[in-house]
Amino acid sequence: MTENSTKTKKKPAASVKKNSSAKGSSKNKKRKKKRNNIGIICGTAAAAIVIVVGGGYFVGKAYYSNRFLSGTTVNGVDVGGKTFEQACDLLGVNDMPYELTVKTIDGTPVVFKTADFDYRLSGKDELQKIYDSVNRNTWFSGFIQNSTYSFDEDITFDVEKLQKLVEKASWGDVETANAKLGLNEDKTAYVITPEVQGNKITDMKKLEAYVTQSVAAGELNVELDKDTGCYSLPEVKSADLEDDCKKRNDVFQLSITYDFDYTTETLTGEELMKIIKLKDDGSYTVDRDKAMKYVEKLAKKYDTYNTKRKFHATLQGDIIVPTSSDAKYGWWIDQEKTCDDLVDMLEKGESVDKVDPIYYSNGYYDFTGVESARSKDDDIGDTYIEIDLTDQHLWYYEKGKKKLDTYIVSGQTTSEARTTLPGVYKLWSKETNKRMKDTNADGDEWDTKCNFWNNVSLCGIGLHDSTWRNGYFGGDIYKYNGSHGCINMSYDDAKYVYDNVPYGTPVVMYYKSADK
Repeated sequence: MTENSTKTKKKPAASVKKNSSAKGSSKNKKRKKKRNNIGIICGTAAAAIVIVVGGGYFVGKAYYSNRFLSGTTVNGVDVGGKTFEQACDLLGVNDMPYELTVKTIDGTPVVFKTADFDYRLSGKDELQKIYDSVNRNTWFSGFIQNSTYSFDEDITFDVEKLQKLVEKASWGDVETANAKLGLNEDKTAYVITPEVQGNKITDMKKLEAYVTQSVAAGELNVELDKDTGCYSLPEVKSADLEDDCKKRNDVFQLSITYDFDYTTETLTGEELMKIIKLKDDGSYTVDRDKAMKYVEKLAKKYDTYNTKRKFHATLQGDIIVPTSSDAKYGWWIDQEKTCDDLVDMLEKGESVDKVDPIYYSNGYYDFTGVESARSKDDDIGDTYIEIDLTDQHLWYYEKGKKKLDTYIVSGQTTSEARTTLPGVYKLWSKETNKRMKDTNADGDEWDTKCNFWNNVSLCGIGLHDSTWRNGYFGGDIYKYNGSHGCINMSYDDAKYVYDNVPYGTPVVMYYKSADK
């Protein structure tokens, strides 16, 4: 053995030789010699027996010259009458193992040649010693006594060489991973991604020690498992997540659908789970802050109040209508109230097929537009009043058809306080015989009456008859003798609006200088 070699015992050591006693002896019977010829005959017979027996001895000696004697057992195996090679086969020491096979945790075999780490077994050498020690001159003794032998089969190998081979071998590169809970590919339910038992060695020293110990114990078919300590093991198993997965899927199926006239927005699934805080018992609480974030997202996407709008003008074609403080048309979600409503619905734990967001309102004036007009790209629709403040012209379109075409006088542009501001308004109140009395920011006062008042703003802009103008409308009148901000119309035109234009109708006002 070399310095780096190890020597182990494969079988327990003991060498025992036992002698068995003979089974028995024959008795000589004494007879009287009555006749001399009888003695002669007996002597002749005895000589013949000696000759026969002596010849048998040499035959037996020749037979057992290359065999174990009868009655011989080695390590519990009967080898009597067997040649050395036959005995080697019976005892399994005839062939030197050629390979060491180590199966990884996933069953992949990693094979080493025993010669590469100087693996040796002493069994054949030990048996040779026993074979050589047999006294074949007394071959016949095997028939009257048994001989029992045993030996230790020593294992020797170079530990350092073996460990270097183990270190350099390819054991796998799959990382161990915990089981995970997440949404499926379609994001329709929670599913468990099973844990992965990796085959990547995480502790080479423990692997080397385990293989070395196994070989030293005579094991040349070694299997690695989680107990060897050389692998990283999953800390979270699929079974650990099953309960949580079920709880999540129960809540996941809830849904609340908001109606935005032309489309809907459904809160469910992944988005819903951002708002929910699950408890261990399967119940949940609603995170209002996160619910508000969802409402804010809705408002950002669907609010149209106080926004610029694309519009196809009768005389100018496509334009952009700007916003203004007086223009009150469009949808404006009351985020606080809508959020409170959402939290209440979620806490009840029931799905809602369709619900409207809560919009701001001021008395009977709602900050919304015409429901039927709302679409993906437009919230004005095909029924509206169009006022060209530059050309001093008004049109009324009903379902795309022109119903009214007339001239007007708008606010006087020489005074900022009297100038009619552009934007998208809506018709939200009507009166007859209305007294118009007020004072502008610049100090101008007025006090007059009209027959038909069609209010389009909270600040008092109305479309009304102005009989004092004696039928003169249009042109540049607005520049030097304009209104205090209202839209002056003829008696008949104001009456037409009062009688035919429904509440909520958009009123689009713009100048030619509007952004395009």
